[in-house]
Amino acid sequence: MKKLLTIAAAIGAMTVSTQAQAGAAAVCIEKDTNSAGNTYDMEYFMRWGKSPNVDGFTALRAARRDHRRSYPNSTPYCRHTGTEKFADGGYYVLIKSGREKDMDGAHMNRWALGFGIDRTQAILDAKKELRRRDSLWNERTHGYEIDDEDEI
Repeated sequence: MKKLLTIAAAIGAMTVSTQAQAGAAAVCIEKDTNSAGNTYDMEYFMRWGKSPNVDGFTALRAARRDHRRSYPNSTPYCRHTGTEKFADGGYYVLIKSGREKDMDGAHMNRWALGFGIDRTQAILDAKKELRRRDSLWNERTHGYEIDDEDEI
């Protein structure tokens, strides 16, 4: 599911520039409804890249395009690094919640994208985003696993 923004990276590599390396990441998540009628995350589409010409909006367009190919009539939940450029390098982490059942006992799943100047900051940001997306998630009780991570 992880794809490098090769077009933007190729353009950046061809461009002679004194600009520092920058990177970005984005994820679009398809949601579905479980047997209890509650929503859960079904599939994610991750895009990331490293180039002076890449920003979160470039990555977001690519992730949305990937999502639209599989789910043309659906609106995904998306998160991206925006205009933030990690000139000295950054990191992204996509975590998956360890909470597998909702309050009704039906299937439950959530992913969250975090980013920062290093891996630790990216994990902290991802956990904060996971708590925002799933108010019942508790790290001590449910835990999490890292599904995807890389430098940007």
